[in-house]
Amino acid sequence: MFLAMPAVASGQVFLPGQWRMTVYYIATETEHPEGARAVRVTDRENNTLAWVCDGFASALAMEGTGRTWDGRLLNWDTRMRGRACYTEVDPALYPWGVGVRGWALVPYRSLAVDGRFVPLGHTVELPAMLGAPLPDGTRHDGCFVAVDGGGAILGHHIDLFLPSRAEYRRLGREGYLPDRVQLVLDSPRCRGALSYAHRPIPGDPLPR
Repeated sequence: MFLAMPAVASGQVFLPGQWRMTVYYIATETEHPEGARAVRVTDRENNTLAWVCDGFASALAMEGTGRTWDGRLLNWDTRMRGRACYTEVDPALYPWGVGVRGWALVPYRSLAVDGRFVPLGHTVELPAMLGAPLPDGTRHDGCFVAVDGGGAILGHHIDLFLPSRAEYRRLGREGYLPDRVQLVLDSPRCRGALSYAHRPIPGDPLPR
């Protein structure tokens, strides 16, 4: 598979080739009540954050962010000695979870990327997503920000963040989640999307 050279954003760049697009979202414990055993979710210090059913534990590990039955938001933190570690997110700062380097995840706007090929903190235009219907009745402008990563996001692969599995299914049914897309880095028309590359500070308003 052909890989783009590491991108240096000095202006609009049409990244070559077709890029694989997948989707991730907030896992919810209420959607995964099944399970034969309870799993302990822990933080870096091995403190217990929650006991959850194994179905939700698997979904949390896959998606990176999950909401427990009592409404708490857990987010992937790191791996220590082979153990997955999570953190409980402050909903006032990160209502949808945390990307890399402290960036807030924003549904329909945040992308997980391989930072060697798409620079973090920059805008990405996906022409294939232009016009996608959003829940508020508006249409997507096709502009996103690269604010997350992941061990499975390598090379010509991006991962689009959505708020829920239901939204993933809806957009898929309506034909707005293609498997392959083209990317434009730092398109002038997407300059306003930089507001979604947001590192929250207590008291700051959230981007709209």
